[in-house]
Amino acid sequence: MFSQQFSQGFSVHYCPLDYLGTKTQGMIAAIRNKDEKVVKKLLAMGVHSGMQITLEQRFPSFVIRVGRTRIAIDKKIANSIKVKVVSR
Repeated sequence: MFSQQFSQGFSVHYCPLDYLGTKTQGMIAAIRNKDEKVVKKLLAMGVHSGMQITLEQRFPSFVIRVGRTRIAIDKKIANSIKVKVVSR
């Protein structure tokens, strides 16, 4: 996980989606996977860098909300989504 502290009293964390707890919200910083098919699949489902994302569920599969869309994905795909989380 990457973390940066700012003087205004908040910090920014970047980490894979599968590291986050449920109900965590953030912005998609990047989509990275060695398998280009996984990246294309996420893009086709409307999951793009810069979009707001919420992790709604972790088990039995990861359920994310991106915009008005809810999507179920497995752990390997969740690990491909890098999320920027801002906490105060």
